[in-house]
Amino acid sequence: MHSFIPGRLLRRSLLCAVFALTALAAGVSSAKPSSYLGMGTQTGTPSGDVRASIETKKDLTDPVLSPDGVPVGGDNEAERPAIVKELSFNRSMRLGIQERLGRTSNVEMVNMTKDYLARMFGYANVSVYYLSDKDLTSAVRTGQVDFFIAGSDYFAMEQSMGGVEQIASLWPNYAETPSAVSATVFFMKRTADRKAASMPVSTVSGREFIATAPDSLGGWLAGAGELVRRQMATYESLRTRTVFAGQDMPSLLDAVRRDPDLVGMLPACELEALERTGEVDPEEFVIINRRTDDGLTCRHSSEVYPGWVFGAVSGIDPTLKKAVTAVLLAMSGLKYGSEWALPVTNRSVYDLFYVLKIGPYQDLASWSLQRFVREHAEIIALILLMIFFILSYATSLSILVRRRTKALREALSERDRIEAEAVQSRQHIANLERTGIVGQMSTIIAHELKQPLGAIANYGNGLLRRLHRGDIDPKRFEEALQEVVLQADRASKIVERVRSYAKHDYPPRKVADLSIIIENAIQTFRRSRTTNAELIVRMHSHSMAEVDSWEIELAILNLLKNAADAISGVMDPKIEVGLEPDGEENWILTVGDNGPYISDEQLSHFFKPLQTSKGAAGMGLGLSIVANIAERHAGNITVARNGPRGVKFTMTFPRLAKIDPAADLPENKMGPETVSIYESGGNGPVVRSVVGESRLDPAAGIRRSDIPVTVHSGSLSRAVDIMQEGVMRRGSSRRSTDPDAIDESDVPRNA
Repeated sequence: MHSFIPGRLLRRSLLCAVFALTALAAGVSSAKPSSYLGMGTQTGTPSGDVRASIETKKDLTDPVLSPDGVPVGGDNEAERPAIVKELSFNRSMRLGIQERLGRTSNVEMVNMTKDYLARMFGYANVSVYYLSDKDLTSAVRTGQVDFFIAGSDYFAMEQSMGGVEQIASLWPNYAETPSAVSATVFFMKRTADRKAASMPVSTVSGREFIATAPDSLGGWLAGAGELVRRQMATYESLRTRTVFAGQDMPSLLDAVRRDPDLVGMLPACELEALERTGEVDPEEFVIINRRTDDGLTCRHSSEVYPGWVFGAVSGIDPTLKKAVTAVLLAMSGLKYGSEWALPVTNRSVYDLFYVLKIGPYQDLASWSLQRFVREHAEIIALILLMIFFILSYATSLSILVRRRTKALREALSERDRIEAEAVQSRQHIANLERTGIVGQMSTIIAHELKQPLGAIANYGNGLLRRLHRGDIDPKRFEEALQEVVLQADRASKIVERVRSYAKHDYPPRKVADLSIIIENAIQTFRRSRTTNAELIVRMHSHSMAEVDSWEIELAILNLLKNAADAISGVMDPKIEVGLEPDGEENWILTVGDNGPYISDEQLSHFFKPLQTSKGAAGMGLGLSIVANIAERHAGNITVARNGPRGVKFTMTFPRLAKIDPAADLPENKMGPETVSIYESGGNGPVVRSVVGESRLDPAAGIRRSDIPVTVHSGSLSRAVDIMQEGVMRRGSSRRSTDPDAIDESDVPRNA
């Protein structure tokens, strides 16, 4: 059955059973009747029960007298104050003592006080009663006692009800002031991981507690207030997690010794008293949240509060009250470690009650509209006033809104009209810009169209000549027709691309080799433009990127054309094209020239549409097109001076991300750097060198005989291949001996 009960609940049940049996055994063995009052069960009336309880609780232990008649422990040198000698007693004054004070470490101070009062006023004139809290409350409120000694928490409760006043406060020698006497100490069993002199208060979070009594200031209330202030628990949750052992100190200590997770709670200075009697080993327990800066020298874990109070019931003889006050303040209790001092305020105790929502503040634990209105009357009045002002403002504002609604509607209508005109203007400008861009692209693409159209015408003429000669070879005839179809398809795609740009219908980008795109652009440039500049190209083979090949080729052609225009008439003209990786993320494509010096103002106008330095021959859209192409490829293009002469354009766009860096894929391999030098004069020879550990610097002087002469690949069609083969034949003074080969005159010339 116990396997279904949580360990914590089982532990609490066992502790409660142990303390219940202990209390039962104590009640059976004790001959004294219970101190708690019934409701008239003994005499028939509550007042009669109080009087019967007082007679039963009358001090049965008369002071032990020495041979000379002075109580043992009394002050033989003390003399009665004059006001005491003037008193006459019709009955003995009655002193009620809170029963639990007789079981604390300061019990000697209780005995000394009652014995001292008996000696000063006469043994026949002082009656002392030990009463429980309920009995003492009944006696105080019904006038059955004149004075009482109780804890500050009990006195604060009675003071909140009215009818009592404080005439003295206990001041022990372990407290710097009478206001710093009571507190709670948290302690746990010392273990291997608890070697410090003090553990933080967070150590007790979520644990169970064992304490003396729920109404004891030092035994539980002060400690509960400390945890509630730190928001570590609520008053109700602490009550459910705490087992109360009463005044059975040995059982409480044994429970903490047995359970390392159990937190003990005792009044401050009780551990020191038990250590002096040998009941507790100083190294046996570890203190939780030890405080040392509040005037209480005993080990404690909570805030400090006043100690015992000597109170008087309202309505007694003022002379008697004055005499008792004088006797208490004249009493020397240093040999017992305490003395009576002037009354101190109980404000800290009331603050504790407020935090725990008990005593005079217990109604705060439940919400009520009446109390809420009473406590927040000023705030509620302020809120109502603000609501009134808000309603007044809203009314005036609504009137103003109605007056201005018509004007606002007219303004909105005017704004809509202006926006519509602006949209039409922007659309008109966009159409003009698109028309200009299409016109500029048409001039550039015309070079591409001339090549396939010229090839178609040349192949057609060649077939007609063979047909007239009767030299018809079906295989050659089929190959020629395939080339015608291929060139016608290529021309059709070029036209479709121009139309798609006019409609802003951009095709998707695909993975391509930038080195091939650059080679195609250079070949197109060299066929379509005659320049005497030396063209130097540095790039890596197999440079992969996700691009629109046609757009990148168009951008390079535009930059090459601008460079050729800039270096026209310059001595030793030179154009440099470079493609280099920028880390693992970007490609850097550069096109530079050594044209004339360019000022800062001229550089600032390079990418602005409709601004050109070519006069009537230019439209001012070429570089704007290049900038748009760079942006569509998630990149950018910049321009700067290329040293003392010329400019260099730098285009940056993303590289192709590696699909699997660890895999041996073609997309992950970049070839070595290749330097190609194109000599001036259109389709002149090409010098190529693959650079290994050192870069090839053309400016340093290149020995053409040391570098193998090759043909720069990357032609756009088989017709261009045949044309280049024909150029090699003329260069080497050799002709083909194949009678079926197409005549050299059939091959298209440079466009």
